[in-house]
Amino acid sequence: MRDIRLDTRLPRHNWKQRVEEAGLTWHGADGLPYWTEDRHLVMTLQAAETLEAAANEMHAMCLHACSEIVTRGWLDRLSLPEEAARLAEASWRMEDSYLYGRFDFAWDGNGQPKLLEYNADTPTSLLEAAVVQWQWLEDVAPEGDQLNSIHEALIEQWKQERAELIHFACVWENEEDRQTIAYLAETAEQAGKQVELMDMGEIGLSPEGRFTDTRERPIERIFKLYPWEWMAKEDFFGEVALERDRFLEPAWKMMLSNKALLAILWELNPGHDLLLPAFLDERGLRAAGVTRWVEKPLFGREGAGVNILHHGRIVTSGIPHQGQEPRVYQQHMDLFNAGGLHFVWGLWMIGDECRGLSARGDTSAVTGNLSRFVPHRIEG
Repeated sequence: MRDIRLDTRLPRHNWKQRVEEAGLTWHGADGLPYWTEDRHLVMTLQAAETLEAAANEMHAMCLHACSEIVTRGWLDRLSLPEEAARLAEASWRMEDSYLYGRFDFAWDGNGQPKLLEYNADTPTSLLEAAVVQWQWLEDVAPEGDQLNSIHEALIEQWKQERAELIHFACVWENEEDRQTIAYLAETAEQAGKQVELMDMGEIGLSPEGRFTDTRERPIERIFKLYPWEWMAKEDFFGEVALERDRFLEPAWKMMLSNKALLAILWELNPGHDLLLPAFLDERGLRAAGVTRWVEKPLFGREGAGVNILHHGRIVTSGIPHQGQEPRVYQQHMDLFNAGGLHFVWGLWMIGDECRGLSARGDTSAVTGNLSRFVPHRIEG
């Protein structure tokens, strides 16, 4: 068999009920599907292990990059506000703990996977990756397997937390974000923690400068599904430094969720077989003889502001991006293409280990917020 292929099958007759039972209340929008099960990806064990190994190696390279950024004084390359850069450095030096992240790789089953970016601060599609696609596998192919031990790994991570009460916050009106923090809170409860869910706007500040919840209880530990670059624009950001170690993900993840990381990784590891050439100026790519590349805003999300260029001319674009920050320029690589969809492989890091795989397919070569989540199974 091919290392990777796309198979079709009839959806479960009660698929909507089943995914909602698993907590996935948002599974499509405007008549367009998000959760997808009329097709699924099949891969060999060797292919799954190749992706897993790539993520574990890349994780170590990213931690080394953080160390180099701080040691060499490269934080200015990230275009962060000065106060945010200082906070990121302090967080790294104090070794603030972290929970999870998701690498996005391109790979068609040949050669080595190539890093596209690292969603290290606020990755979503976690519930789908950890629970919903496993439920699908148990229902349709119980003899099969997945690269998926995310749920168990999250529970073990929460057990290492000292705080007994953990708060979870997001922009409450965003249903997808609510799903994500509700699922994370469930894993924390299974680890024996008390949990409280809240809107970011409900975080208060006591006269003593402590962050508090709606019952005016001090917040000991909080997971915020809210990007650090947005936090840096909030009125309360000046108070965050004193409360720095209360936050998950930690402030040093600003160094990894920033797409300038791609250029820094290439500078530190030129020619590495898991990386694509990347620079903070397109002249670097031109000098290397690259004719097809992708430009990405440093803080873009869900394909916003991403352009694919050929000989300097835009051939494909993502949705508009509102920010005015600099861009990174990365050599283009074709994605795995099947059934009219371009697939990105999401590799989930829980702590220091790759514990899961998810796949999103888009009709566009730029993966956007209307991409489809396609479950996978391992065969053979």
